[in-house]
Amino acid sequence: ISARALQLDAAAICLRLSSTTWLNGYLPVDMTGDWIFQLFDVVSLTILVWLLFQTFVRHQHTYQASEDTMPISPLLFTCCVLAALLHADMNARPVFDALWMAGLFVSAVAVLPQLWLIAQSHNRCEALT
Repeated sequence: ISARALQLDAAAICLRLSSTTWLNGYLPVDMTGDWIFQLFDVVSLTILVWLLFQTFVRHQHTYQASEDTMPISPLLFTCCVLAALLHADMNARPVFDALWMAGLFVSAVAVLPQLWLIAQSHNRCEALT
């Protein structure tokens, strides 16, 4: 499993939560927007932190660090720049609209480090079960 992909997923959730925890622009108007969306994001973030702990600490000997080398900083930067240029205005606050959009863009590219890891491993990956 690519730890960098997990880090991008965690970053995407944090970016989304920075907007949805206190603004309602990107939430449903029914009761699910009051707490269920944020709860699922917090639970997902908790699971991602646990997976990163497992990858870096508990199962460090199985982590393919030498192949998991895709730089994620340029991806984050590009997503943030695109979000600053292309954000909507559902919150009527440009910074938080851009943060939510950056979270959406980061979620879209979060799988790329996993694909990179498989390509660096010569198209072979260990069984996950």
